[in-house]
Amino acid sequence: MLVQPSQPVRIEAKSDTPGLGKKQQRFNGLVKKIAQHRELLRAWSDAMPEIHRGIAEYHRLVGEHRDVAGDLVRLLDRMYGDRRLTKAERKRLQAVICETARDVLAAGGADDLKAIYNRHSRSDFDTEATFEETARTLMMKSVMEEMFGMDFAQADIRSMDELEQAARAQFVQEQQSAERHRQAAGERRARRKKSARQISNEDRRDAERAQVGKALQDVYRKLAVALHPDREQDPDERDRKTLLMQQVNVAYERKDLLALLELQLTFEQVDQAQINTLAEDRLDHYNKLLDEQVRQVRQELSELEEPWRLQLDVPPSAKLSPTRVQACLREDLRGVTRDIQDARRDLEAFQDPTKLKAWLKASRSTEGDVEGWLDLDLRSGGARSRS
Repeated sequence: MLVQPSQPVRIEAKSDTPGLGKKQQRFNGLVKKIAQHRELLRAWSDAMPEIHRGIAEYHRLVGEHRDVAGDLVRLLDRMYGDRRLTKAERKRLQAVICETARDVLAAGGADDLKAIYNRHSRSDFDTEATFEETARTLMMKSVMEEMFGMDFAQADIRSMDELEQAARAQFVQEQQSAERHRQAAGERRARRKKSARQISNEDRRDAERAQVGKALQDVYRKLAVALHPDREQDPDERDRKTLLMQQVNVAYERKDLLALLELQLTFEQVDQAQINTLAEDRLDHYNKLLDEQVRQVRQELSELEEPWRLQLDVPPSAKLSPTRVQACLREDLRGVTRDIQDARRDLEAFQDPTKLKAWLKASRSTEGDVEGWLDLDLRSGGARSRS
């Protein structure tokens, strides 16, 4: 069980001073940013089990809707031969059968629907699917060559999978080539004779990095001395300190200065007065560590949010919370549930030719337009497809 900080780490102004200095303000600002990002990460962590359950249920319902739509295709195929349907109604029904069967098959529906589609379309589903796949592949290939400068001239690409593999291989080759160029450039720079100023600047940066690392190491060592379980005789206390040391080690490996300072405050290795009077050079080192920590936690949060931003079309500049993702997911679940209910209701109703004729008349819009009951785009796996 993780130890929670007894109080937040913060530099407080003294009663006899006008306020905090710039370095102290920066320290507080960085700590605040880290705390905000941590809170968001915790919110995502807490929400993920429910989100994953919702996604699983969503995919189950999409599969159920696909199966019901398949049953509707089979029913409409049987009803097509009913003598009470006019020639125009049969033509209309045939268009609906083909449109729906194509969507259901593209979404992984049962293969028996191919025969129905082929019979009503007077073509072959597999041949059409291959042609469409080739056309999509050629279009995407052209886009990737024009926009990203890729060259697929030597590759025999006939499908999107083959295009993806070729693009990935080309990307890896480019990365390897760029790395070789960087290494060669580094070797050339290393062979050049450095000026006195360059040597001085490098020495200064190395010394600064060493001091920053030592500042982190000092905090870690103080905690390790106090909490190391090997020095504890009581078995229960040894177990407690073992867990605490694991927490300390994880924080140190992650260069999580804030977590280490929080532990110091919790175990009274430092008090608020010591935090308030941190020396200027120590503040410099702490601020560098905290600045790096802000970048790390921000990157972690960005990587976690990125898939949801893409699926919900949320720009990087806009805030995204797990609450928003959960709300969208609930909306999708309600939508697919309604579609299943509508499809099942129609499945029962269309067994009556009179009701089928009425639906064909009501659903007819412009000539050649197919407007059925399938609100979900089965080919993309639902109203908002998720991986």
